[in-house]
Amino acid sequence: MTKSQNLLVDELDIAILAHLEEDGRKSLSDIAADLGVTVSTVGNRLKRLIDEEILSIHGFLDPHQVGFNVPALILVSAKPTEIERVGMEIAKFPEVLAVIMITGDFGLSVEVQCRDTDHLTELLLNRLQPISGIRDTRTSILLREIKVKQPSVKMLLSDFQN
Repeated sequence: MTKSQNLLVDELDIAILAHLEEDGRKSLSDIAADLGVTVSTVGNRLKRLIDEEILSIHGFLDPHQVGFNVPALILVSAKPTEIERVGMEIAKFPEVLAVIMITGDFGLSVEVQCRDTDHLTELLLNRLQPISGIRDTRTSILLREIKVKQPSVKMLLSDFQN
């Protein structure tokens, strides 16, 4: 890490997170052994990271394998004074994976997973469009996800090399 970064994690935290990034089911004892620290140190660090909401642990499934066959990206234009409220309302839909405020002609980018095109149509026409403040939407069905992953935590280390 550079000295200008004022992060809530240190190099040991990053090393622990890197182990979990590679294998989320890796035992605390294996992580501790690899890093040369005690199991309690790893456990205490993980507890702090979770308590401080730096880390949350989730299981990821392949949406296509369970029946979500129509992923889509929806760009939403809304009144500038309404953009955050509209985004919060959209975020409540169970199909929504992410709602992101963006620059440009559209103020929100919304990623969704739907069962099929009928499901996507119902979402767009019956639940999204009626939200007050929405001016316009543009929807693109995502054909293939090539990479979906968070950035590698190892990039935060001072000695990281690409």
